[in-house]
Amino acid sequence: MFRSILAMRAKRVLLCIKRSVVKAAAFVPLSLTGIMIYEAIKNKGGSVRCTEVIDLMLASFLFFMIVFSADMIAKYKGKLYHLYDEDLIGSAFTGLKRSSILFEQALDLFHKNNYRMALEQFTDIGNDGEKLSQQETALLEFYRGRCYHILNVFPNALICYENAEENGFYIPELPIFEARCHVGNGYYEKAESLYKELMTKDYRYRDRIRCELGNMYLKMNDGRTALKWFGESIEKHENYASAVGGAAIAQAMLGNTEKSAELYKLAILNNIDNADDFKHYYRGIIALKKADKKEEQ
Repeated sequence: MFRSILAMRAKRVLLCIKRSVVKAAAFVPLSLTGIMIYEAIKNKGGSVRCTEVIDLMLASFLFFMIVFSADMIAKYKGKLYHLYDEDLIGSAFTGLKRSSILFEQALDLFHKNNYRMALEQFTDIGNDGEKLSQQETALLEFYRGRCYHILNVFPNALICYENAEENGFYIPELPIFEARCHVGNGYYEKAESLYKELMTKDYRYRDRIRCELGNMYLKMNDGRTALKWFGESIEKHENYASAVGGAAIAQAMLGNTEKSAELYKLAILNNIDNADDFKHYYRGIIALKKADKKEEQ
């Protein structure tokens, strides 16, 4: 056990050093120029010997390599290969390949919510002409899919997810992502069919499916059917806070203000995910129903 942990840590250190070599090499010319200007001023315009230049280059390179390596090791902490999503990515995109360095940069952009830039970089890696493994191709497609999905470009997202699957990629969340894309594309029957199929399987996130169906019907402006699915989820105590929140929205759509307000408070008390987005959505529906009533009067 101890040897295994030691080997993993040694591997991580070596990997960080390897990645730092490229960064350090890029900084050497800049630092060398500065040093030579300084030496020229110090020597009052005198020349600098070739051996001194080589020594300065080596010293500069080693300095930057140590600094970058230490910084990277500190950031990675207990991780072996990647700063983010290590369980998902595994040993793909490791080493000194250009694609590995670009992938790490794209991953960083993605996790800092810069989805457009991340998408460009993930796409560039695939178009770069460098040979990629099937696993690496699948990962690129998945992350491109996530970027498109978050940016609401549902047709492209769905294509990327399917490409990832064709290349052997799978995580339990993937079928839900695909179903949501069908909803975004307006293919509600396809989405419902996929959701119901997941309900019949021994699926890890089966307890979320009724809420997913409820949310789909909210998007279709069908509060009554949405309420049916959220109600079933509440009865089964599946994804409870989200189900109660969805039921509050559905009741608001149906004009049941008092019941909607009760469910709204219950969702907040149960720490519904993305509470700020939920509050904004709920208030928007309430405001819309009030405006409709005024028009009717």
